[in-house]
Amino acid sequence: MASNSLHFRVFIMDRTIGFAGLGKMGKNIVLQMLEKGYKVVALNRSPAPLDEVVAKGAIRSSSLDDLVSKLGDRKVVWLMYPAGEVTDRAIERLGGLLKRGDIVIDGANNRYTDTVKHYEFLNSKGISMLDAGCSGGPSGARNGMCMMVGGDKDSYEYLQELFKKLSVPEGHMYTGPSGSGHFVKMVHNAIEYGMMQSLAEGVDLVANGPYKGKLDLGEITELWNHGSVIRSYLVELSARALKRNATLEGIEPYVEDNGEYAIPFSAISSSLFERFTSRSDKHFSHRLLAALRHEFGGHAIKES
Repeated sequence: MASNSLHFRVFIMDRTIGFAGLGKMGKNIVLQMLEKGYKVVALNRSPAPLDEVVAKGAIRSSSLDDLVSKLGDRKVVWLMYPAGEVTDRAIERLGGLLKRGDIVIDGANNRYTDTVKHYEFLNSKGISMLDAGCSGGPSGARNGMCMMVGGDKDSYEYLQELFKKLSVPEGHMYTGPSGSGHFVKMVHNAIEYGMMQSLAEGVDLVANGPYKGKLDLGEITELWNHGSVIRSYLVELSARALKRNATLEGIEPYVEDNGEYAIPFSAISSSLFERFTSRSDKHFSHRLLAALRHEFGGHAIKES
């Protein structure tokens, strides 16, 4: 793994950022950037999200070539594409468009080993790269995320104000060498899956145990978030979903899966396998998992 940091002369940060990929997270990050006083040159394949951010002040671009041409002296390009081929192609293209001292940020959930390959490719051309694991869902992207950033430390320091502006207080850090940001985010996602599974199974037990039909699930999950050892954002979202729809009627027990990683840890892998089994049974716990994925990540709910 290449670990040597690229060293450049001191720059005053240009507050113009190129941003490619306006999905649920990307669009909201751009809207927050614009609100915080940054200029954004935006690119997206489908027109609706691009039109939305342009209406709020972003500059439209039609391709990566066009995007790069509209940036300043030291160019910063933030990619928020799905992991895999589309990100691979974008990195390869940027390798021919950017110059020494420019910076690429990969904010999506790329596999950390692929991130290191991308870093080494760009590093060989004098281009710096940061891998930024972004947590908080669309709401966090819009209002303040938790960010785990790996790569060249001097590039992180150059962009530290941007990361601070986009995060909640104490919500960003430099994790270490290239790939470490995406690795830490991968572990975070795995823990998230396991926590969601435990929560969903516990609420299922309350719903269908000896007091079935006699307990208020929304109020119970709300109570758990006041002083209990399991209080958390996921418990808060459970309460929100169950107060809106106490029986989760109309929600298919089909839990969406991003499918980025395959880590053979028992609790973590079990939670992933539960997502697959959710697609063939009618358990209350799987309906709550589907509702939770919708609450924090905006993932689609399959209606029954």
